[in-house]
Amino acid sequence: MIIHDGIYEWDGKTSESGKPICWWPGSYHLRIVDFSDPKTGIEFLKPYAVLCKNAGKGTSIRNCIENFAARISLDFNIEIEKTLWAEVIESMPLKLNIAVLKFQRRVGETSLYSAEWREARSNEVKLLAPFLKDFGEN
Repeated sequence: MIIHDGIYEWDGKTSESGKPICWWPGSYHLRIVDFSDPKTGIEFLKPYAVLCKNAGKGTSIRNCIENFAARISLDFNIEIEKTLWAEVIESMPLKLNIAVLKFQRRVGETSLYSAEWREARSNEVKLLAPFLKDFGEN
């Protein structure tokens, strides 16, 4: 089930909710998927996927995925570690990169993560493919 599908923008400035995603503005098409289905009884280790595609305006999330993931998790009430974070690089042929976020430590109320990017595995591509049709088209 798709729980969000639209453009997500940030202005690169601080706000009442704290540090911005990045100190430069940016814009991404964002599709958030919830794989859970109580009818099947199947539980996923990562029941959510966040699909991102640069909307062509502003900075890339490649260097600020930790802050981006923290903000999206807060805004949409999903857990960072239980989410598959995928960036669509090219539509034809399909190229997906996956951000692997690893918890490092807590500082006060804030959880800090490290991130590494890798190409999507074939099983991840297969899982996400149905949700990529018409994704990011303007």
